[in-house]
Amino acid sequence: MKFWSLCFVIFLVLLFPSAFSYPQLEITVHTDKPSYSPGESVEIYGKVTLDDAPVENAMVAMEMRDPLSSPIMTRTVETNGSGSYDVFFTLSSGSSLGNYTVHVSCSHNGEKASNSSSFDVKYVPLALTVKTNNYSYKPDETVIVSGNLKYDNSPIQGMLVAVEVQDPEGTPIVIRVLETNEQGDYQLTLPLTYKSKTGEYKIYASATYKEAKAIAYATFKLQIELATDINKDGEVDIMDLFLVARVWGMKLGNPKWDPRCDIDGNGEINILDIFLVARDFGKTVS
Repeated sequence: MKFWSLCFVIFLVLLFPSAFSYPQLEITVHTDKPSYSPGESVEIYGKVTLDDAPVENAMVAMEMRDPLSSPIMTRTVETNGSGSYDVFFTLSSGSSLGNYTVHVSCSHNGEKASNSSSFDVKYVPLALTVKTNNYSYKPDETVIVSGNLKYDNSPIQGMLVAVEVQDPEGTPIVIRVLETNEQGDYQLTLPLTYKSKTGEYKIYASATYKEAKAIAYATFKLQIELATDINKDGEVDIMDLFLVARVWGMKLGNPKWDPRCDIDGNGEINILDIFLVARDFGKTVS
């Protein structure tokens, strides 16, 4: 009887293997190119899945080590709705040449997964950079995108640089081809409005010269500040109510006057300012 019971169990396992197996957590990691030159930006991306289904809001720990196995970057990043993550890291101009390793790991519902990838840093005569004048912006501000193109450390004039700016949803909002000046510099202005989407924007720049190709990346954020976030900690909370209540009744010119608490700008801190903070209580800066 035991023999036939055992045979039946084995039959079920063979017929329905997934029903008798533990959930399989997996993480992948890739870089956008196999090799880079010092000063270039590295895009590191991957995906977290549980039994091939994407895992949202999984925390991914990342570490990058140089050719001497010394840690040069550690990050923690959260996966999006499709289980994907994406990180940009700019190598220093003095980066050692050789093989670099990226290690990633994550845990979810008691399951753990890890993986690694590698890339080379070697001398490439064509060097392209891209940057913004700030990292964080507010609506109605202007983003200045600029960069430089060099070959064998000498600026290249009259070369074309393709620049693409993507919004937080990955939709291209600007695609331009810019020409470098005598110093090898190029520049693009991007006005932001209140209709612009909040979040992190990505900038991709690329150029080709003498059969060599260079790619550079940069990011910036668009955030909307709340006037009722008095202490600018990113959230309207009890501390903001306290700050307004502390200077209750004060008018412009009073030694204890705090302009941050005059939210409606009428020159007096009164019940309306308290109401405005209470109305936004719990809101966070997006």
